[in-house]
Amino acid sequence: MTTERIATFIQKNYSYLVFSMVVLGIMAGIVVPEPVQALKPYLLPLVSIMVWAMCVTIRFEELVLVTRKVKQIVCGLLLNFAFLPILCFLLALAFLSHEPMWAVGFILMGTVPCAGMNVVWTGLLKGDVPLALILAALTMILGIATIPSLTAILAGAYVAVSILEMVRVIAIALAIPLALGIVLRHALDLKLGKESIKHLQIFPPISAVTAMLLMFSMLAINVALVPPNPSLILSLIIPPAILFPAAFGGTYLICTKILHCHIKETNAIVYSSGMKHLPLAMGVAFASFGQMAALPIAVSAAFQTVNASIFYRIFQKITRKEA
Repeated sequence: MTTERIATFIQKNYSYLVFSMVVLGIMAGIVVPEPVQALKPYLLPLVSIMVWAMCVTIRFEELVLVTRKVKQIVCGLLLNFAFLPILCFLLALAFLSHEPMWAVGFILMGTVPCAGMNVVWTGLLKGDVPLALILAALTMILGIATIPSLTAILAGAYVAVSILEMVRVIAIALAIPLALGIVLRHALDLKLGKESIKHLQIFPPISAVTAMLLMFSMLAINVALVPPNPSLILSLIIPPAILFPAAFGGTYLICTKILHCHIKETNAIVYSSGMKHLPLAMGVAFASFGQMAALPIAVSAAFQTVNASIFYRIFQKITRKEA
């Protein structure tokens, strides 16, 4: 019961908890900049734990549902791995070209899978949760290939991207934890059957807490890198301030005006495409390119959280009208 209460509390208050971690991370980075650097060695292990715990909760057997909603799933995947990466590339080109590592980090952010909380937001809006689950699983699997390849294509103009090094990092941060998560879920289902659901309740809190720890750590470590220059600070703030409203708004228009998706499907696709797995992006950027590449992703965390909350209110009103 305690685990269930913790999971429910985190789900209901996740946006506030993440925003709190953002504030605390910034404060820690300003007040104790040297001690927080000791957190660096723990970043990649935290990413691995977070992904593993998230993947245990996903039933990959449900991917057979792909054949039932081909249009919606193809749309979600194209938005994830074409629309968002290109949008990040264009914003990096416009605002971050003067700092190549910032540009690389921002572009990499657009290539990662959808945010782990896409299912929670979809559920809160009474959207198509099975569709959100399928998109979460597929983007996680495809991310093993798309993150290094898309980053090399789109960010190669700024720095030399070592695909082999990125594949190594992706293997540690994503591929191995994903495989272990699948194996554990399968083992639990075989041994316990329907009773396995009771034991799965502990994994979402583990994933959420490690994501929040990553958010705190990344900001605390990187805040000292923010230059005391108003124009440079603006160049860090403007891209995410444009990105997330454009991603949500653009995805909504594509789903409703072009594909004519039902509002429940639209909610699932918007939150599975307009939000990115920022803790994973920060971990990969940090391990592959260094602190400077992780900085714009850390800054983006606050904007993604606020944007998700604002659009939640907007979509609530739209859903009520169309119900």
